[in-house]
Amino acid sequence: MIPRFLVTASAAFLSAAIASAQTADAPPVNVGELLAALKQMRETQATQVKAAKQSAVQQVAGLASSGERAAAVWEDAVFATQFNGQAREGAAFREWKDKEGSGLSSKEAQNAARLFFQWMHLTLQRSAGVPVKDLLPQVINHTKELAVDQQAIEAVEESIKKDKELATSGKHGKRDKKSDDEAVKRMHDQILGRGLAGSPVAQYLKVSEWLAPEKWEGNPGNSDAIFNRVILPELRAQRDPRILEYWDMKLKREAEGATAKRLEFETTKFNTVRRPQILWSRADELTNLGQKNKAIGEMFALIKAYPTHPDSVNWMTRLEEVIAPPAPAPAAP
Repeated sequence: MIPRFLVTASAAFLSAAIASAQTADAPPVNVGELLAALKQMRETQATQVKAAKQSAVQQVAGLASSGERAAAVWEDAVFATQFNGQAREGAAFREWKDKEGSGLSSKEAQNAARLFFQWMHLTLQRSAGVPVKDLLPQVINHTKELAVDQQAIEAVEESIKKDKELATSGKHGKRDKKSDDEAVKRMHDQILGRGLAGSPVAQYLKVSEWLAPEKWEGNPGNSDAIFNRVILPELRAQRDPRILEYWDMKLKREAEGATAKRLEFETTKFNTVRRPQILWSRADELTNLGQKNKAIGEMFALIKAYPTHPDSVNWMTRLEEVIAPPAPAPAAP
């Protein structure tokens, strides 16, 4: 039998050895080699990410040129992300395709899918480092195509409205057409009414992390946001007179919208409130283009023409700033 004092001593020695091992540092590292290895790993990773982004850009570019192909990939993405593990012949996916997904066969939804991939293509290029100024012509073209798309989907909305009126009056001859139009509208809005990064396509293609570059718009169908976050800042930075075209276009579009409602209240509200606001923004834009005197003239004319406008006080303050900018603050001693 081992004496108790030997057991106690051994245990104490073992505890001391373990404690020493836990607190002892490892042998010195070669700092130079370690930093060089980390640098190489970082460069390799950057190269791999760049190559992956370029591959994604090329893959998406093809889809942006064909509505039919774009819609097919959208369907593939929905199947892969929402019906994982099921067969395409399964009841759940068939039900989705017959109801919600039926709109994908329409030219409106297929064009929406094409525009979705078009904006994804531009977004991936921006994420890969392409400057906004180089993408600007394509971005502007995208907004023009969105305007055409909006007219097309408004025609579908008008068809739905008329069919509802027929149904209310007891004439049910177009109910199937109404159901088809509603499926088209829902699918169109699902495609263009959500952000790129959260879409089933982004998950399917595994590109979500590259779809949120700074100072960019993530929603492919939000024309106003694309202008405000991408186009206008770039045009202002370049002092590009094309920026005035935006305000002219906005004025025309909102005037048409107010007229289309065929309500005297809406028309009056546009002419007395909204129209002067847009004209003021256009006039203020002239200051950034270096046309200060022209801006002052147009600003003063608006204040004089609309003295009771809700923004008139702010307008006068802004005009005073343009005429006589505040003196710079004195330098600290």
